[in-house]
Amino acid sequence: MLRIKLITALIHLNESLIFYPRLKRFYKNNIKKTNPVIIDVGSNKGQTIDFFLSHFKDSVIYGFEPNRDLYLGLCEKYKHNKNITITNCGVSDKEGKLLFNETIMSETSTFETLNLDSDYLKMKSKVLGVSPDGIIKKSYEVDVVTLYSFIQKIKIEHIDVIKIDTEGHEYKCMLGLFEKPGIKVGFIQLEQHNNDMHANKVTSDTINDLLNANNYKLFTRIKHGFGDFVEAVYAYNS
Repeated sequence: MLRIKLITALIHLNESLIFYPRLKRFYKNNIKKTNPVIIDVGSNKGQTIDFFLSHFKDSVIYGFEPNRDLYLGLCEKYKHNKNITITNCGVSDKEGKLLFNETIMSETSTFETLNLDSDYLKMKSKVLGVSPDGIIKKSYEVDVVTLYSFIQKIKIEHIDVIKIDTEGHEYKCMLGLFEKPGIKVGFIQLEQHNNDMHANKVTSDTINDLLNANNYKLFTRIKHGFGDFVEAVYAYNS
């Protein structure tokens, strides 16, 4: 749909002009090496991967993308970069399978159930030119892993950044990261929305409590160039 393509293009332009320069300043000031190790949960079309490669050209990146078509696109896009590994599955608090809701804007696909009574969802649907129940294009089961099991399996000794953008599923991703104690990451970057679009929304206070309990403290919040949401970046408090 032309309207959705235009809106998506405007969002990406806005992000490139406002949000990513803010994020660049943060990581340039706080990561002092050229080859940070990054886990990108919710790689989509490679926006975060491209960001880190543009500023840290030797980044070692592990990306997760449950959308099969997007996964294949990422594999093709980065096939000549041996430092990038893309996995076609989702991330959650348990290993197995989950129902994945692919939305008409791929950036907002989610494992969470939409709140069809949400005023925010109604407004968003109107902008996109669909009904609230038309936001989801299709739903299907995908494999999911926990971050803890993945880290143990491939034996990553140090992680500089874990970025999690899973449209309301961030809390469960972190439960899977902390299923056993001892995981130490330089920074955990989470997208936090201030709306009721998802039926089982977990509050930012609950997320903050989980991170604090595992020795992570809020380091900064970086606002996006549009909408009422931010990237919350937590640092390990050794």
